[in-house]
Parts: sequence; C-alpha cells; structure tokens
Amino acid sequence: MNDKQHSWFWPIQIIVWIMIALVNFVPQHLVGSIPPTIQYLNLCGIGIGGFIITSLYRGYLKKTNYQVSLKFGRFVMLLSVSSLVQSVVWFLLILLVTWPIAAKYQINMLRLTINLIPLGGLVLIWNLVYLSYYLIRQYHVTVVQKLRLEVEIEKANLSNLKSQINPHFMFNALNNIRALILEDPQRAREMLTMFSENFRYALQHSENSETTVAKEVNIVSQYLELIGIQYEDKLQYTIHAEEKILQESIPPMILQLLVENAVKHGIALSPTGGLIAIDIVQDGSQLVMTVKNTGTLQKKNELEDSIGIGLNNVVKRLKLLYNDKAQLKIEEQPPFVIVTISIEQL
Repeated sequence: MNDKQHSWFWPIQIIVWIMIALVNFVPQHLVGSIPPTIQYLNLCGIGIGGFIITSLYRGYLKKTNYQVSLKFGRFVMLLSVSSLVQSVVWFLLILLVTWPIAAKYQINMLRLTINLIPLGGLVLIWNLVYLSYYLIRQYHVTVVQKLRLEVEIEKANLSNLKSQINPHFMFNALNNIRALILEDPQRAREMLTMFSENFRYALQHSENSETTVAKEVNIVSQYLELIGIQYEDKLQYTIHAEEKILQESIPPMILQLLVENAVKHGIALSPTGGLIAIDIVQDGSQLVMTVKNTGTLQKKNELEDSIGIGLNNVVKRLKLLYNDKAQLKIEEQPPFVIVTISIEQL
C-alpha cells in the first residue's frame, strides 16, 4: 500500500477529532458555567489527546505489521483490550495536563475518573471503525498476494519444466544407452526404462507444487544410475531417507536439481570423480535434505556466485512455496561441498 492510498487518513483523522472536540466545547462555552481556561483545556484534551492516542495506535499496528484475526472472539478481545489501554493512557495525559491548575480551579482529581467512560466510548468507536477497515484491507492484500503467488508459481513451473528437461542430459543419456546396447543389452533396456520414467516424471510434476519424498528419492536414484553410465567408477553415491518421512511432501524435482548441481560443479570437474551423499531426515519440526558432493566452492563473495543459477532458482522456488518457512544453506567442508534445504513442517 503506497502513500497515495493512505493520503485519506490524515485529513479525516484531523477533521474527525476537531469535530469531536467542538461538540464537547460548544455546549460548555454557551452555558458559560465553566471557566474559559477549563473549556479550552477540555477542547485540547479531547481533540489533541484523541488525535495523538489513536494516531499512535495506528502507527503501532503498521510498524509491527499486526495481523488482525478474522475470528470473532479474538477480534472482540483486541478491540476491548486496545480500547481500554488507549483510554487509560489518554486519561493519564489529561491528568498530567490538569494537575498544575487543579488547586487553582478546585478540580477534584478523583472525580475526573468519571471521564474514563466517555473517553473509552470514543476510543471504542474509533477502533471499531479503523480495525474493521484494517481487517478488510488486510484481507484484500492477502488475496492479492495469493493471486500474485499463484502467477509466480506458474511462471516458475514453466521455467522449471525447461530446466528439468535438460537437453544435455537427454543427449548424453541417449548416446550412453546407445553405446551400452552393444555391450550389455539387458542393462541398456533397464537404463532406457529409467530414462523414460525420469522424463515422464518431469512432465507429470511440472504443474504440481508438491510430491512425496519417496517418489523424489526414486527418481533421483534413477537419474544417478543414468549418469553413472557416463562417469562409471568416477561417480559413487549413497542415498539415505528415514522411513518415517517417505510420505512427507516436498517440491518436485528440487532434490534432483541439487544432485544435478553436485554433478555439474563437483564430480564433472574432478579428474578422479568423487562421492555424492544424499541424506533426508526429520530434525524436530523440520524436514532436512542434505546433498554432499566432492568439490570446492569456486566463489564465496556472494551467495548467488557461490550456488549458481540452478540453486538460486531453488531459493526462489522455496520462497514462493514456503515464504520464510524454508531455507537453503551452502557450505564447504573440504573435500566436500554441502547443500542443505530445511523445510518447516506444519
């Protein structure tokens, strides 16, 4: 929400409190039974005091980005507590201003407490109007953000589909299978089946936001088997996933993207190859996926330089799907590079 959208607030806020102050002041002034000093003190206490208290409360809501609950009970509780606190603070300000002249005008400070009732009523009405509007605006923003998120996810899906059907992987895999036909026809058939399942998985899940750990582990193992034709003894890998989390939901192809990154930036660059170790466990309320590969980080100045375009896309995807409930971390523990994704489970 920009400043133009909020420009209405201050004029209305000023006008409303001036009107309230005048409604209180005019009868007192016409009757004339109250000393002028007290009349003007009341005018300022109502107008300026109400303006300050309600403006501060609005500022608090905006600064803390407070999420007003849609539940009736919680809304009533917020309305009641906030109105009570505001009216008490407002009353204390009036007492503070009145104290120096209380003796001169024989003002009974104890009797002033009766003013808590009208002050509370004014604040209650103001809060009811503003919180209702705030709730509507909050709901509107949530709906807009949800629509934007859906659009971004669709864009991400299209981008992911392009990256998932890696033309280099397809070309190499088919060439390797072709060469394998003469050496080991049975294994060549098995590899061709794995290749078709890998390709079909990418197509089927390009429009889905989630799959299961079990399915992702299965497709990654097939991918590594296919890659193993090319790298032979240069590639060793292990996959460990706890039994209890196999049916937990994760974004499709996200684990394979980590593995592809490990092959491209680790195994492929090493003359002797290396190890890829995949570990998927539950740590408290988080599902933790770790991909460790032999290699080094080439650049460490910025996260984007360190993890490359592929993992940056993973970061963006996690942000879209889980907001702040998921994180990606990359670190080097020689001779390994370790990439960890943690997803908070609801």
